[in-house]
Amino acid sequence: MLYLKFFLVLSLTLFLGCSGNGEKKKINEIEQNLNVSNQKMILGKVNDNSKASIRKSKEIKAKKVKSSTGKEYQKMKAPDFMLADLDGNVMTFSAYEGQVVLLTFWGTWCGPCRQEIPDFIKLHDEFNNEGLEIVGIAIQSGGSESIKKFSDYYKINYPVLTDIEGNESYKAFSDFGTISGVGTRAVPTTFLIDREGYIVKTYRGARPGHVFSKDLKPYL
Repeated sequence: MLYLKFFLVLSLTLFLGCSGNGEKKKINEIEQNLNVSNQKMILGKVNDNSKASIRKSKEIKAKKVKSSTGKEYQKMKAPDFMLADLDGNVMTFSAYEGQVVLLTFWGTWCGPCRQEIPDFIKLHDEFNNEGLEIVGIAIQSGGSESIKKFSDYYKINYPVLTDIEGNESYKAFSDFGTISGVGTRAVPTTFLIDREGYIVKTYRGARPGHVFSKDLKPYL
């Protein structure tokens, strides 16, 4: 379109040659109109480019937000299990849905596990009313009767689960160790699980109570 306008001006100039002042005035008017049109076209292109840049910037930002949100929700869902409490009742992890859970795999034969028990008792007393549940899964610790005696001796006030009739407790440990990547090489191993059932923190080995307290408070 721009080239066509220039061609018309050139044709008029050649046709009129050294015409009178009236014709020259008309040509000047045409040229001025063309200059204004050209400026508008250039400004239009600049504006279009600016709008395109803004749109592109917004799209990139949206993608980044979406990507960031995707990563945020790529958390590990806690696997379910079926175990027995010390009274023989069958329990599943889904029974604790909607609560913040400190799930600890431990053994009565494990020294560091025993050291954590008083802190877990205090944490349960302090935060249970706010939605915290501490669940201890006893691994390779004998039958429910001996574990119950151990629990009574240490005055454990939170649920303790164990095998139903086989090695279900170790299978649960294996499932949690596999999905979280911490493995099953050490007890105690503890998992902090939020109200939606996602593992948000793992602890391989014993920790003092204040560490658990600090980490779990944001999820209550």
